[in-house]
Amino acid sequence: MLAAAGACDALGLDTISAGGTLAFAMECAERGLVDWPLRFGDNVLPWLRAIARREGAGDLLAEGTRRVAAVIGQGSERFACHVKGLELPGYEPRAMQTFALGLCVASRGADHNRSGAYQADLQAGVDRYRADVARAPARVIEAEDNAALLDSLILCKFLRGAIREPWREGAELLTMVTGVSRGEDDLRRSARRVAAVRHAFNVREGWTRAEDRLPDRFHDEALEDGASLDRANVAAMVDAYYAARGHIPSGGPSERLRRELELDAWLTDAPPLQGPASLG
Repeated sequence: MLAAAGACDALGLDTISAGGTLAFAMECAERGLVDWPLRFGDNVLPWLRAIARREGAGDLLAEGTRRVAAVIGQGSERFACHVKGLELPGYEPRAMQTFALGLCVASRGADHNRSGAYQADLQAGVDRYRADVARAPARVIEAEDNAALLDSLILCKFLRGAIREPWREGAELLTMVTGVSRGEDDLRRSARRVAAVRHAFNVREGWTRAEDRLPDRFHDEALEDGASLDRANVAAMVDAYYAARGHIPSGGPSERLRRELELDAWLTDAPPLQGPASLG
């Protein structure tokens, strides 16, 4: 594992996406959907080099799990582990169901850096095996906004609990470093604006609510302890999340939110991106 992680660094590959794509390829091979000589437990170093150099099957695998599944077909999309084309990190959403919502609605897909909602599942009093529709959206929003704050202040998220009151202390740090005086409410408003602009960008690029979902396997296959994700519960959480964010049901900031956060000054009428950078 360490050698593979080191190889990813040396080759310029993301470890999570490379690992997730190779795991998907291994499962496809073991199911007989492809004839690649790749099985769980195999040495992946040659495959990582093939991906980086786009050689042989590595040329397709370099496209990531979603596009590989689209080419292989044969029902492989059901167990292709990605959200919006981004491979899942090493957390089990069936056993961390607040985080499951965070993965569904994260603006760039299965992203644990912009939605650290898995931390909410580890808090006292939270049932991580059955997310509370009434409370999970607020927990996800707080995690997203907190991540936006740390990113905006250029602070490492591995600080974890080193900053007990991130909003108040973040405002103090900003003033000490820049001389700009901003209060806690100003920072919270800025974090909300960051989240709103991200969603508005996705809408402009063709995103729809159909993208806010987990792979079917997380709903159709239970863990050994019986844990599974209920589709209706997840869908209800997604609805509640957008309502709490002040977005319209189909996604994107409402007119009221645009006015409140003065978003028109941040959103442009630039034409949609073309090519691989777009969500399609």
